[in-house]
Amino acid sequence: MEKRGQKLLKEIVDIYIKTAKPVGSKILSEGNKFEVSPATIRNDMFTLEQDGYIMQPYTSAGRIPTALGYQYYLDNLLTIKAPSDSERKELVSAYKSDIRDLAKLLVEKTNLAAIVGLAPNSFYFTGLFNLFSQPEFEDYKMVLSMSQVVDSLEKAMADIYHKIDRAEILLGEANPFSNDCSVAVTPLSENRLLAILGPMRMDYNRVLGLLEETVKIIPRSGTPPKAVVK
Repeated sequence: MEKRGQKLLKEIVDIYIKTAKPVGSKILSEGNKFEVSPATIRNDMFTLEQDGYIMQPYTSAGRIPTALGYQYYLDNLLTIKAPSDSERKELVSAYKSDIRDLAKLLVEKTNLAAIVGLAPNSFYFTGLFNLFSQPEFEDYKMVLSMSQVVDSLEKAMADIYHKIDRAEILLGEANPFSNDCSVAVTPLSENRLLAILGPMRMDYNRVLGLLEETVKIIPRSGTPPKAVVK
């Protein structure tokens, strides 16, 4: 992909993550980020759509990222955002109390759901209310899809339990939970697993930053590996 297409895709993903609304050429042409005409932006958006990186939902005039678009963003355009010093202190304090309290804090920070795998068939799940408060779940079909995810959490966790050796993002066909959602997952000490579950419109920069910090504060042998995406 050419640099202008990359920049345009990044802007579409970033705006959509913040607003949860389809992104149109008018919004993209405002400001000084693109030194080209609105017509050129529309043409570039058309190319991105033809290549499968963005799509038009329903009859909206705007576009949203596809799973392929998010994957390209993760592989090439990601900028992991480290937590603030005060947030790190909160994470340390929560972990000292209990791993479940740490999961609850991550739910609060991300407004998504968190899963702590204690063993392949034993896990702690929290944040369902936060998850369903996301704009995506105004769509009844998404509610049904995520309800099926919740029902099959045990199997999905068992499928990935011994396959995760570093912080990863799983989406699309690589996501055992659902093609409609995204999961950020990392191994912890004592053979545990921590996952953040949400829609594909997830603030990956923020979530991965929190997971990387979580790995750092939990004692485990060796140096924590860098996050990767799939």
